[in-house]
Amino acid sequence: MANGRKFNRSRDDRGKMKKIFVVGVGPLPFYRSHIPQNSISEGTWQVIQPLLEDGHKVRAITLEFGQHGTPKIEYLQQPHEVSPNLEHQYYEEPFRTNSVAIARQIQMSLSAFDPDCVISAGSMIAAWASTLLKHRLPTWYDIKGGFMPELQLQVMKADPQSVFEVFPVYKKMLLRGDRFSAVTQRQADMVYGELGMVGRLNAHTLNEPLVTVKPTGLPPNSPKRIEKTGKIRGKYCGEEETVLFSSGGFNAWQDTRMFFETIEGVLQAEPKSCFICLGGAIGGDHYNEGFEKFKKWISESPAKDRMHLVGWVPQNEVVEYESEADIGINCDLDIPESWFGDRSRFLSWMARRIVVATTPVSQPSEDLAREGKAIGLPTGDSKGAVQAILEAIRNRGRLTQIAEAAEEHARTVWSYRETTKHLREWAANPVLAEDNRRWFEEGNLDFQHELGSLELALDQMFTWGERKDETKDWRKIEKLLRQRWAWPDGRKWRLRRG
Repeated sequence: MANGRKFNRSRDDRGKMKKIFVVGVGPLPFYRSHIPQNSISEGTWQVIQPLLEDGHKVRAITLEFGQHGTPKIEYLQQPHEVSPNLEHQYYEEPFRTNSVAIARQIQMSLSAFDPDCVISAGSMIAAWASTLLKHRLPTWYDIKGGFMPELQLQVMKADPQSVFEVFPVYKKMLLRGDRFSAVTQRQADMVYGELGMVGRLNAHTLNEPLVTVKPTGLPPNSPKRIEKTGKIRGKYCGEEETVLFSSGGFNAWQDTRMFFETIEGVLQAEPKSCFICLGGAIGGDHYNEGFEKFKKWISESPAKDRMHLVGWVPQNEVVEYESEADIGINCDLDIPESWFGDRSRFLSWMARRIVVATTPVSQPSEDLAREGKAIGLPTGDSKGAVQAILEAIRNRGRLTQIAEAAEEHARTVWSYRETTKHLREWAANPVLAEDNRRWFEEGNLDFQHELGSLELALDQMFTWGERKDETKDWRKIEKLLRQRWAWPDGRKWRLRRG
């Protein structure tokens, strides 16, 4: 059984096929859902595809984003047709009310598959389910973007209960994981700090690469730019016009006002131009206010007849739209979520030679602009952004150079195989982190690690409704906590009166 297996394998075990249990988010490319593919589902496939290519046997568990109840999917290819080593099982998106039941089903699948390791791929949705599984297998958590900075925006919700419930899940992930991948070096540094706060940076993990960088990757079969698809030119604008472009969701990190003012300013200054927008509101319980504001501003704009909101389109048609676009616009708020996240939409733009024009807030934006592979826009300055884009439009030779360099970067530096090299090396010989090995195999829990586990239990009392305000046990815990953690100026907490 998985729970009894020892995992301090020798290097002789490398090169053999492994059985890998991947928990991620759907939809994946080989089936269709009424919910379009998104950055986290694409991130799941970024993990799975190279593992299959390396010859491993993969059981992919997908939690279908935006689907409640029994998920509805349509296979374009059966899993065994994609690869004889691929198995696929799918479940609805987990929430507090159904996550335990879903985890129970996934647990049975895990036990039946008897894998060598577990990988949680690319989202808090997958991490939520993965942390509920009971096993002692080597586990890799792929953390796509900074979850804590993302939650910083979500606590502004009228009912932030679900947001606070993520904190103990995240801490449990940090305590349980043996390896972690971050989407940028900035985020990797942040994760190291978070691991330190829960006691994972201890003497036993001193020489272990607990965190590595796994940027968002471009699929190996990503098409090149197609000539004259007719999706934009001849339909929304003329053959020679400059097409400003955007695709994907209107996320909370977006500076939507600057985004609108920049587009409007370019259209007013350059008559032979138009704007095409694919995507829009994310839907469901996610952030949708930005897109609603954007639609309102367009309706009031003098350039509204050249601003076209196409909406969400099938994935195979996205390439046809991208192939007739010239400049992709991205404007970020200067906030932590932007600092520690990535911009996955850039990948397909660059593959289709759409020149990226972006504020250099995220690390990919800053790196591309510095290396001359994107147009840098001044953060928070729509007038300056308009001028930067107009200068680029009037220098077609420079636009071509940027587009060519960016495509080469996307297809090499950000290829699936290059971005997953650390993950694939570990998957060839998955091992527990040394502090976890001592805990699981010797029953020796490091002191810092134990403190982190106790803090997790307290987090759950606060956030998962386990606290009972009127019980004597809780009052004792509260009293001890408040005596231990005085105000910084030495004042004592005032205990609540029953």
